[in-house]
Amino acid sequence: LMSKNKKKIVLLLAGGTLLLDKHDRVVFVNGQKDIDNWLQQMPELSILVDIEPIFICGEDEVITPQIWEKMAEVIVKQQDQADGFVVVSKVENLINTTLALSFLLQNFKKTIISTASQISGTDFIAKKDIIKQLKKKHGGLGLRSNLINALQIADQPLPGPAIMFGTRLVPACQAINDYDNDINLFASINNSYWGKVDFGVSIKSGLSYSSQKPNFYNKISSNILVIEDISGVPWMMTKDYLKNYQAVLIKLSNKNNLETDKQQQINKWKMPVVIYNYENNVPTESAVSLTGCTWSTAIIKTMWAVAKQENLTGFNKIMKQNIIGEFINN
Repeated sequence: LMSKNKKKIVLLLAGGTLLLDKHDRVVFVNGQKDIDNWLQQMPELSILVDIEPIFICGEDEVITPQIWEKMAEVIVKQQDQADGFVVVSKVENLINTTLALSFLLQNFKKTIISTASQISGTDFIAKKDIIKQLKKKHGGLGLRSNLINALQIADQPLPGPAIMFGTRLVPACQAINDYDNDINLFASINNSYWGKVDFGVSIKSGLSYSSQKPNFYNKISSNILVIEDISGVPWMMTKDYLKNYQAVLIKLSNKNNLETDKQQQINKWKMPVVIYNYENNVPTESAVSLTGCTWSTAIIKTMWAVAKQENLTGFNKIMKQNIIGEFINN
């Protein structure tokens, strides 16, 4: 009997790789040398697909824009050899990581799915109790089933990078943290999903790759200053202090608009400034008003846009464009 040709999926490993072996010992990938043993704990994966694992960084490395750039570079390099990509990285950065790949690899014609273990990092002593609870509740740290689901759909055409976690497939630009749910740590801000898991993964019909020409970028900036504004509390930023940053992103705490003196401060800065509020946002002179996208998207888009376009007019124009479908109710 001839076997059907298996899909080739490139697996990028960047933290978030913790799982329990059959003796309940924690196994993870902290370097190239750990990959074989780690994969051997999950023999079912290589029955599903041909896996090409690529080590990006270890469990305790901080996920930085440089790591996102490295992921994007590896994906572009491998795009002709792979049927799809699965990125395993730290659960606490997973939304930002998936968004960063969305902005760096626009209209990419291969699917990128990211997933993670429920916990990351090698400091197990501190996490012993959590591991015990997760084991009791879910029989593991979630990574095994997340990976099985991710690998199964990594060759299905999706409009952009998405997170496969628990029973949900969430598009990057709609993903928010779900703090009330044990298994599904991510939700969609407008409750629309690209797929759900019952027995296997069912994907929403009608999804396809973008018909637009791919655009790949290799830079995303880490130098943005994020301020959560509280009305009545003055800002203490001097011009000298702001010189360390390429852009400022301000999150309005509620439906209030910025106080006049803060608006005047922004006018003096003469640098890229974004003011974010999900629901409504009165335009402020000298700043871009951003609404209708998630907070995580606002952060990553600002980082990407300022790396691409440092001059103000160019930056402001890009921020207003719907680049990866991030303006959700458009």
